[in-house]
Amino acid sequence: MNENWEEIVWRALRNECSSEELMKLQEWRNEAPENEQMYEDIKGIMEMGSFLKGMDSLHKENALENILKRTRQRSLGYSRILKYAAVLLLPLLLGGTLFYVLTFKRQAGEVLPVSVMKQILPGGPKAILYLSDGQVIDLNRIVDSVIVDKHSGQEIALSKDINELNYSGVTRDIGQSKELAYNRIEVPRGGEYMLVLSDGTKVWLNSETRLEYPLAFGEHSREVRLSGEAYFEVTKDEARCFNVIMEGATIEVMGTSFNASCYPGEGQCWAVLESGKINLRTDHGVAAVNVGECASCDIASGKVTVETVDLKYFTSWRYGTFYFYNTPLSEIVQKLGRWYDVHFKFADESLRDVCFSGAALRSKPIDFMLELLSSTQSLKFDIQSDGMIMIYKK
Repeated sequence: MNENWEEIVWRALRNECSSEELMKLQEWRNEAPENEQMYEDIKGIMEMGSFLKGMDSLHKENALENILKRTRQRSLGYSRILKYAAVLLLPLLLGGTLFYVLTFKRQAGEVLPVSVMKQILPGGPKAILYLSDGQVIDLNRIVDSVIVDKHSGQEIALSKDINELNYSGVTRDIGQSKELAYNRIEVPRGGEYMLVLSDGTKVWLNSETRLEYPLAFGEHSREVRLSGEAYFEVTKDEARCFNVIMEGATIEVMGTSFNASCYPGEGQCWAVLESGKINLRTDHGVAAVNVGECASCDIASGKVTVETVDLKYFTSWRYGTFYFYNTPLSEIVQKLGRWYDVHFKFADESLRDVCFSGAALRSKPIDFMLELLSSTQSLKFDIQSDGMIMIYKK
């Protein structure tokens, strides 16, 4: 008898299966790689559930179960399944377009809406470290688990298994010079990295990001300089405020979790607060930011705006997910470009304002992402030989 494995996986992940069903499920997962892949994909969607809860108009559970039921109709083909799901859920999104990350087999001979010259893989952990003694270290190529800053003689721990650079063991001796020794870490396009500062503060760095920080913080303050995007979990220290200095503004923190962004050329910097409390200081004054709020600063005018936002939109990258809600395609491809280290060009400028809503795992290759976008709108992506991705109307 043929089992309905999609529904069994779905129920197993919700702890609704019997012991006998769980044993059969494990046997099925071990039978073939594609079975295990299906299990992992559905599990990934379950893990994305927390991101989708904020979309009030979307009944996540029913929507996903309907999609899973449709996957049994293999004759529909991969793209048609996605289109059906989009049509089914479109009214619930009040004008947005929905896409999910699901992996299905394509039917033989099926024409895809993405012209692929080569596979472009997702980004991953990569960074260059610049030490105060002049050393330049590619953190992906170094073999040692300890890096020595010769200027200070301090040792920095490098955990290759979790791609983490850890300064928590670095101390600042009383006899040291009052001048702080600074390090700099740069994450290129297509990269991300995790850093633990000397006070225990954790920093997750997104693609195309630079962070300057002291090897060890001073006695009275903690300051870092950010260009790009990073998520901070700041260790509380009532004696020393933690400041993130960006172009046009400074974030003042005591101990909290927040996301900050200030990419060159974008004309603004912003901070989104997930826990605690922060201030955004500019030459024009100080704006207090509460949990669930975003403070943005227009660099040219210095004007600061504080508004309540959906945190998932700003912090989902930290958890390995793209999250969009009525987001213009121009903004989506900017994020994709940084993560996959590619560039996009619109053949039709009107496509910039086409909006999408949904969630997708950052671990998928870019052609998979483009298929999802193409399946829900009249778009076509052409990955050219030089790596440029052209966007057309179908």
